[in-house]
Amino acid sequence: MFSDDSAWNMSNKLNNTMNHSAECLRKAVPLMVKYNIAVTPPNYALWYTFVSGKLPALNEKLNAALKAYGTCPPALSRELFEQFLSEKDLELYDDIANELSSLIGNVNQDIHYTLEQTMGFSEVLTSCNSSLDEAKESETLTDLVLEMVNKLSNEAKAMQHTTSLFQTKLALAHTEISRLRAELKQTKQDATHDALTGLLNRGSFDDDITQLCSNTKSNSSLFLTFVDIDNFKQFNDDFGHQKGDQVLKIVAKMLHNKCDQLNIAYRFGGEEFCIISQNSSQQICFDFVESLRVAIERLSVKDSKTGANLRKISASFGIARHQQHDSPAELIEKADQALYLAKQSGRNRVEIFCAEHEKH
Repeated sequence: MFSDDSAWNMSNKLNNTMNHSAECLRKAVPLMVKYNIAVTPPNYALWYTFVSGKLPALNEKLNAALKAYGTCPPALSRELFEQFLSEKDLELYDDIANELSSLIGNVNQDIHYTLEQTMGFSEVLTSCNSSLDEAKESETLTDLVLEMVNKLSNEAKAMQHTTSLFQTKLALAHTEISRLRAELKQTKQDATHDALTGLLNRGSFDDDITQLCSNTKSNSSLFLTFVDIDNFKQFNDDFGHQKGDQVLKIVAKMLHNKCDQLNIAYRFGGEEFCIISQNSSQQICFDFVESLRVAIERLSVKDSKTGANLRKISASFGIARHQQHDSPAELIEKADQALYLAKQSGRNRVEIFCAEHEKH
């Protein structure tokens, strides 16, 4: 049994933990409001961990984002959550959470049953000890001892069997939890990423551009770049859809490798990609996009058997700079017009939107 001091210490520790958790929550919510962070379970977990200071590496990256953007873009929030917290939070998706809760409930029942068996074994030991204390020195003492030894032996075997079963169930529970974690990771991946290219999908883009266009606290400018693979239909017509998919994958991989936290790539749809950038100047954004154009220009589709180049790949780019009060739709329209100009001017080039480019 626990001593009074032990019980008090445990209670005090629990109260301190609860008080600390409440304090972290009180600090996290105002920060989310201050930095225009969407109210979602992953963001709660991210900012709760941030104010708790438990993961210095997370705090370092989140502070860098706040300094650069004046907020934490949704795509970066997802990246940080997956990097630091995804293995700890199984409550974001109801189906998996319910299944896990059921599993934990079953394990708790097994724990209670095992404890009951342990208590029963303890009671047998206590009973045997009392019998020995009460026994007088007599000819029957030997028989009494043999009887108790036999009783203890039987109880020990039963206890061993119960413990073995419990260990087996714990092993199965561990396997099941690992499976649930893998399912959760895959579910999150499917919800935010394009299945073919692995880039962030249109839904992720819509969320991010909406939040960033409404952010007025960033120290850098927001740019949107549309990327359109030149003559993509011709790849499909000449070599088949599998080669077309290969082109999309090659370009997407290059964009992913070249982009960073300041430049985030998405598959917009079809053969179109887009990049959300936060840079200090238009020239820096242009230079980065031009480097992407050159990198794509060096790519080619190869014959799977001979390795010979079948056709070079190129892409056209349209850049638009977000102006105050521009809605996401207006920014997208401007980038689309710049892309249209790039394609009309010969393709494989970069154009920047200006008022003179507006269609009438």
